[in-house]
Amino acid sequence: MFKRIYGCLDDLEALLVDLDGVIWIGSKPIEENLKALKKLMRKGAMVLFLTNNSTRSRASYGETLKRLGIEVSSEMILTSGFLASEWLRQREGSTEVYIVGEEGLIEELILAGHKILTVSDAERARAVVVGLDRNLNYIKLRASVRALLRGALFIATNTDHLIPVEDGLDPGAGSIIAALERASGRSVDYIAGKPNPWIIEYVVNKYRISRKGLAVIGDRFDTDMKLAANSGVKGILVLTGFTSEKDIEGGKYAVEYHGREIYIARTLMDLAEYC
Repeated sequence: MFKRIYGCLDDLEALLVDLDGVIWIGSKPIEENLKALKKLMRKGAMVLFLTNNSTRSRASYGETLKRLGIEVSSEMILTSGFLASEWLRQREGSTEVYIVGEEGLIEELILAGHKILTVSDAERARAVVVGLDRNLNYIKLRASVRALLRGALFIATNTDHLIPVEDGLDPGAGSIIAALERASGRSVDYIAGKPNPWIIEYVVNKYRISRKGLAVIGDRFDTDMKLAANSGVKGILVLTGFTSEKDIEGGKYAVEYHGREIYIARTLMDLAEYC
């Protein structure tokens, strides 16, 4: 039911490319995908980067990509932290926020004009924004729950339960969100990252790209390909990260994605080789 890629796809104008599992795993670059992406960019493809990882800012990701030979501006990088800050700004304007997350999320919220509250002020937060936090502790959980019980908006950067790292899989932001949902008795009000179809609306409007000419490239069905399927754009799954060949052969996702335009590539070179 999925189509294998053995060359260029017609009508492609722009690629929305994941980072973790496509460009790198942990700190290790995926060289074949990098080589293919550089070739596609030389041929004139418009490339945007989209990651559910909120721990780093767009500027930080831009610096890493530059070291790998890919020069893009921060405007061409979308993180779930940036998307959360933009959605909140559009809905509430500049507002008071308590954060469970790391430096990248804090930076994006400040850039959007929001005021970041400390633990002692958390109960007056208008929104609690939650991302991956590898320094999570009980004090942060308690402050978040108390703000949520007082009615603060509950915003998740993403709900990825696991993330690929160099030596296996680690808990993702979704595991933290599950704890907060259980403790507060509330569900998340808004999930900013993939697979929210609002992302495609944002990209199409901001960059003037047609849906027909846009493809989402990633390594996960539950985020990347679900975003593509929910938004009516092409999805290209590369088997260099979270999803394996065994998952495809076993038909694990066949029912959910039946009839969708999902392509499978061993690496991005399957797409770029004949372009």
